[in-house]
Amino acid sequence: MCAQLRHVADAHVLRCDAGDLPLRDGCFDAVVANHMLYHLDDPDSALSEFARVLRPGGWVAVATNGRDHLRELDDVATSVGRPDLTIGGGQNGVTAESGPRRVSEWFDDVQAQRYSCDLDVPGPGPVVAYLDSLSEQPLSPEQRAEVQGRFLLRKHTVLITGRRAAPGDADTA
Repeated sequence: MCAQLRHVADAHVLRCDAGDLPLRDGCFDAVVANHMLYHLDDPDSALSEFARVLRPGGWVAVATNGRDHLRELDDVATSVGRPDLTIGGGQNGVTAESGPRRVSEWFDDVQAQRYSCDLDVPGPGPVVAYLDSLSEQPLSPEQRAEVQGRFLLRKHTVLITGRRAAPGDADTA
C-alpha cells in the first residue's frame, strides 16, 4: 500500500506504528482509521496517539465492524469443515459495539453511524476466493464443491467520529 501511495503526487508517505507516530503534537486537523484498529495489539495506544497528533478541535474518524459482520462467511467456513477461517467480528475486540466507548475515552462528541453496505454475491467464486485468502491452506476440491448458490453477505460496519477537545470547551476532560 505504501509503495502505491508513493506514486501519488505530493503525497508524504510514512510507514510506522500507529501506537508510536513519529509526528509532532497537534499537527493534523483529522485522522482516519479505516478498518485498522481491530488489527492492532494495542488499539488504545493508537487512539492516544491519534489524540496527540490532532490539533484541538480536530476530528477522528474510525471505521470498524460489528460482531455479526459477514456472519454468513463464518457459516460457510464452518459448514465446509474450516472453522479456522471464521472472522468472528474482530481480532482484538474493537467492534461496532465496543468502539464508541473506547473512542470516547480519548475524544468528545463521539457518535457512531451504521451504514448499509450489504453484498449480493451471485455465485460461489468470490466466496471461495475470499476463504482461500484467509489461510495458506486453500479449500480442498471437496470443500469448494460444497460452496454453492447466491450469497447475501450482511455487513455490519459503523463510522465512529469524535473530536479532540479544544481549550475552553465546557466538557474538556
